[in-house]
Amino acid sequence: MYPDRPGEMRMTDARREAQRIFDTLASEYDRSGVDYFGPVGERLVALVKIGSGESVLDIGCGRGAVLFHAARAVGEHGRVVGVDLSTAMVEAVRKEARASEMPQVEAMVGEGQSPPFPEQSFDVVTGGMSVHMLADIPAALRAYHQVLRPRGRLGLSAPATVERPAPEVFGLRSIARFSAAHDAGSGIYPYTEAFGGARRLRGDLLAAGFEEVEVLEEPAFICTDSAERFLRWTWTHGMRKLWERVSPDERRRAERAITTEARARSERTDRIVLRTPVMYVTAVRPALHATAGPSDRDPA
Repeated sequence: MYPDRPGEMRMTDARREAQRIFDTLASEYDRSGVDYFGPVGERLVALVKIGSGESVLDIGCGRGAVLFHAARAVGEHGRVVGVDLSTAMVEAVRKEARASEMPQVEAMVGEGQSPPFPEQSFDVVTGGMSVHMLADIPAALRAYHQVLRPRGRLGLSAPATVERPAPEVFGLRSIARFSAAHDAGSGIYPYTEAFGGARRLRGDLLAAGFEEVEVLEEPAFICTDSAERFLRWTWTHGMRKLWERVSPDERRRAERAITTEARARSERTDRIVLRTPVMYVTAVRPALHATAGPSDRDPA
């Protein structure tokens, strides 16, 4: 969870529920034998062009899908700070950073909506599969603009909505139907477009002061060895909230539908490979305008 400031715990019910879910998931999150979050994080780091020695703030760092790729990019002379709503996630990142001998990595329980850092603290702000879930995205974008240095870069990713020929979530229509039936079209797996759509996001970024805004949609792939492992993976991230709200009979029906469709739609027969689109967003904080000197002024 993200307390607003140290010692403050004025959390909404939704934020408390998110904290509970992700604290519960921390040991399994992105560690269940399914490749998805890591490759998406690696692609985001490449798109935002993180370089050696830079300072990076990663919003909603989870278990480090973006953070550890960023840490390798900045090297030992850089700095990567991850903030997350989950104390358990943060502790897991710290433990992995120590085990991997990455002193450039820091992790803290902090507010993703308005991270508590001084102005112009970072060269890059990233948010992999996280920022689209925040309650006030325009305010968050203004906060990220503030903590970025001049010519600093912002990089975000989010699941892209598939609506035609039929809605899909994680490449499957069965999950989209399951989600819609139980009113789970939320910011986690949006039944409508993440960030309100590319046009709205572009406008929000420009209004926050960013320039050079790019919004891309690219295919990503969910890869694992079996439909059963894919199904188990759906319990290890935010979709767990959906599973917890249905009856055992409904759950069994949904599980059959999901595993059957996963096998049928896999792009390989020897394992599960599901294609699903991802939105990537990059933007730049403009350089500060130089103050006019004597030579720039009109002659007296």
